[in-house]
Amino acid sequence: MRSWVTGLVPATFIAVVLLSMGNPHPAAAQQSERVAVVRGFLDAWSRHDVDAALSAFADDAVFIAARPTGPCGAQTPCTGLAGIRQQLEFAVGINICQTLRNVQVSGAVVTGQFETRTDIDRANGVERVVRVFMAQIPNDKITFFALVNDLSDPQTAGTQAPRAPLPNPATSCAGVV
Repeated sequence: MRSWVTGLVPATFIAVVLLSMGNPHPAAAQQSERVAVVRGFLDAWSRHDVDAALSAFADDAVFIAARPTGPCGAQTPCTGLAGIRQQLEFAVGINICQTLRNVQVSGAVVTGQFETRTDIDRANGVERVVRVFMAQIPNDKITFFALVNDLSDPQTAGTQAPRAPLPNPATSCAGVV
C-alpha cells in the first residue's frame, strides 16, 4: 500500500502542473471567450451575415425575441437553427443594427445591454431601442438567448406612443458609434 501512496503523490503533482500549463487564468479566458461569442453574433447580425450570426448558436438553441407574440416571441420561442435563422433573416430585412453597450459574465451566463436600430423603429419615429439580453454559453456556442426592451430608457419606453417617422440612413449602421 505504501508504494501506491508514494506513486499517487507525484502523479497528482504532475497532473496539476500539466493542467495549469494551458491557460494561467482559465476563468478569465472563458469569460472573454463568451463575450466574444455574443459580440461576434451581434456584429455578424448587424453586417447582415445571417450564416455567421447563426454559427454562434448550438443546434438545439432557444431564442426569444423582444416581442411578446409572433415567431421567436415570448409565447412561442424559436428552438433550433431553422427558427432562429428565420428571426435573423426577418431582422436583416428591416436593416437591423445592433450596438453592444455593456456586458457582464457570471459562469456560463452572459448578460448585457445593446442598442437596436431598424427601419421599423425609424418609421415609428424612434432612433434606437435599448434592449437587455441574457445568453447561456456553456462552451463555445449560445444555447439560450433572450432579449427584452429596456423600458427604463425614456426613448425605448416612448416606443409605446406614436411618433413622426425618421429618415432611414444609407446603411443600417450609418452614423452609429
